[in-house]
Amino acid sequence: MAKKPQKGCGKGGESSASGNRSGWFGKIKNLAAGCFIFAISVHVLILLIVGGYTLFKGAAPRMPFTSEGGVPADVPMDAPPPDSPEPEQTMEAESAPTPTETPAIETDSVLAVSGLTSPAMSFTATPPTVTAPSTGVTNQEKMMGKTNARSGAKASAVNFFGVKGEGTNVYFVVDVSDSMVEQDKGGIEGYRNLKEKLGKMIQSLAPETSFNVVFYGDAVDLFMPTSAPATPENQKAAIKFLEQYMASTAKRGNISRNYKPKITTLPSLGGTSRMDLGLAAAFEGRADTIFVLTDGKPVIQRAMDEKEREEYRKKAADAEISAADRQKYEKEVAEYRKEFEKYNEELKKYRERYADKLTEKARKEAENRAKGKGRVIEGQGFVVDPVKVPGLPDPPKAPVAPPPPVRKNQGQAVTAPNLGNWSDDDILGYLKEAISGTYKKDGYDLPSIHGVAFMSKSSEEKFLRSLASRNNGNFMRISAPIKDTSGN
Repeated sequence: MAKKPQKGCGKGGESSASGNRSGWFGKIKNLAAGCFIFAISVHVLILLIVGGYTLFKGAAPRMPFTSEGGVPADVPMDAPPPDSPEPEQTMEAESAPTPTETPAIETDSVLAVSGLTSPAMSFTATPPTVTAPSTGVTNQEKMMGKTNARSGAKASAVNFFGVKGEGTNVYFVVDVSDSMVEQDKGGIEGYRNLKEKLGKMIQSLAPETSFNVVFYGDAVDLFMPTSAPATPENQKAAIKFLEQYMASTAKRGNISRNYKPKITTLPSLGGTSRMDLGLAAAFEGRADTIFVLTDGKPVIQRAMDEKEREEYRKKAADAEISAADRQKYEKEVAEYRKEFEKYNEELKKYRERYADKLTEKARKEAENRAKGKGRVIEGQGFVVDPVKVPGLPDPPKAPVAPPPPVRKNQGQAVTAPNLGNWSDDDILGYLKEAISGTYKKDGYDLPSIHGVAFMSKSSEEKFLRSLASRNNGNFMRISAPIKDTSGN
């Protein structure tokens, strides 16, 4: 007989099933919560790692000397920018000039490096270096290692009126004293031919060769404050510079007088032919080859040195003019004044009587002067051709002023001594010392000095011959005026 199910049993089964379902849900919930916590933990860990790395990287010092792109500066590029200047090479400490030895020259000059023109820069007595280190094997490479050499310096051969030489830093030292344009030497036309040939020499120089032009008379004119590369621009400027010299009988000699020596010079009271100063300019420019053209030799009036000056001061301090000499001089001056008054009266009458003829003479002389009819004489300048006017006598002569009395010391006259001119040997000795004080002092090779004597007297030619032979140079003589060979 079957038994009826009890109600309690039915309720218990439903409760068991419900319990099983709630257990599964709990497990799933716990698993999801664990995964969520794990994911959060991983993300937090990643954020900590990334953030820490970022903070560490930001705090780490950057590599020094880097470019904007982060490339180290010491990584070489294939080629420098076209306008970048060449690196400067510093001289060794023992050869570096002191500031007092190299005062700046205010005039700017253009420096060309490897065919490119850099901005103008001021030059000093020792120009700046813009060259790469050299091996010192050849003379050109030696020059490239010096402070006055230019980057990529190249020696150029020059035929200087028959004298041949070559150099990387060439100076042309040319005489512009009045005697260079005397009639027997071709006059102004002959000098124009000289400048034409000199211009062609400059045009023949390689752009990598430096050069300068020095005109000397009673002073010195420089084309550039220091040597400049023979670029087309500088060659053209040099030709224009040449044109203004000895252009006419009225326009002669030095013009700019723009050179003031920085090295020690001979004590002098001046002179009509200062070749010594022209060479000093080339020495200061550290020329390796110097060409000199002149019709004479240096003419330098000697001045007292410090010892001679002190001796003269001592003698003059005890010297005086005697009363007798004063009285004599006063009488001579009174007589001179009377003669001068008489001369003025005679001159006045002469001008009144011959006024028309004097006007005619002045007109003809002015015409001759304008046409260049006359001649240049050393020490007198341009002397116009004389004009003769019929019926015009010579003017009256002016009286001569009496010389003033001199101071005497125990009966002996005390005057500033007239020492005459410096001798050839004195000048050659000075030039030797000047070279040693510039080239040898700074470790430069000694220059070659070539000389060309232009219709010189034998006694004057001797100086230039000695100068060339003592300085590894050649000598040449020109015995006739320089002619135009261009066919014009």
